[in-house]
Amino acid sequence: MVIKANYPSDHERSKRTVEAEKFYGTVPHMPFEEYSERLKHCFIMKRKNGILEARLHTNGGPVQWGAPEHQGLHYFFNWAGRDPENEVIIFGGTGPDFFQGIGKTAPDGTWQPATEFTSHPDESWKMYDFQYYDGTNDIEGQIFDIEVPTIGVWCGASFHSDLVLFNDITLCTEDAWTTEMHFRTNMVPGDGVQIAWRELMGRKRYAYAELTGEIITARKALALGMVNEICADTDAAYGRAWEIAELIMRTGTRTTRRITTQILRQKWKEDIAKELRNAFSTEMFVTATEHSPHEADYWQRAKDEAALVMAAEKKGKVIRPRIDGGQEEDEIK
Repeated sequence: MVIKANYPSDHERSKRTVEAEKFYGTVPHMPFEEYSERLKHCFIMKRKNGILEARLHTNGGPVQWGAPEHQGLHYFFNWAGRDPENEVIIFGGTGPDFFQGIGKTAPDGTWQPATEFTSHPDESWKMYDFQYYDGTNDIEGQIFDIEVPTIGVWCGASFHSDLVLFNDITLCTEDAWTTEMHFRTNMVPGDGVQIAWRELMGRKRYAYAELTGEIITARKALALGMVNEICADTDAAYGRAWEIAELIMRTGTRTTRRITTQILRQKWKEDIAKELRNAFSTEMFVTATEHSPHEADYWQRAKDEAALVMAAEKKGKVIRPRIDGGQEEDEIK
């Protein structure tokens, strides 16, 4: 049952806030038309009745992780978070998979490594500008700058799953899967993903997943409490996200909704404030002193392993992480 108090519509309330900003002479927020245009290289956005949908993309498809997306994220969270006309934000990927890989595709279609993430001594300055600065602001922006409910859409393959897990509600597709790649690519997990995984699945499960590179499927993520619902595919997930967003909009008033969101995120805020920047610095130290190849082929090998794990899952079997890749086994319950 949905109870709605007899107050002005949220759309009208948002308009009043915008007009008040102008009346009191404060610096106006960036309007949707402007930031959606400025970020169109990495976000496809649309908004209706206060609900903003933002799909992260590379050239209109799954993300090739690199500087454009890494930088665009915290600008999005800042600009969209300050826009009083946004009341619920739906955030996710584009296409059947969230992430395609790391690096970029040249005009001729060949793959190129993400040189902006290099750990080469001659270009170590990039580790601050393109990794530490963008990375810390990405996570802090998502949790601190956004003051409205958020719904994450996790479609298909994803390695930076914290981007969808840090949302208040997370939906995933039936074929969604992820793996924590840091340790497996000779990196220290300090950029925020460790906070999301550890707090959602528990410390013991996270330690196992990090050290072994365990494949986390949609079904396992649901069982571990990492996601809320599984949907058939990307279109179904976004459709369900809009349905939930409408439910949220029709239930509480604008002020109640926004303040409730702050209560829901209190523990995230504490964890991030205490840990993120120091842990990220540690990751950068090890990246600088022990080569951590962002161009490693682990992600490609993980895709093959994920296909085997999901096929075994449908048979009621499991594939445990092993040196030889593992074989289907019966799960001991």
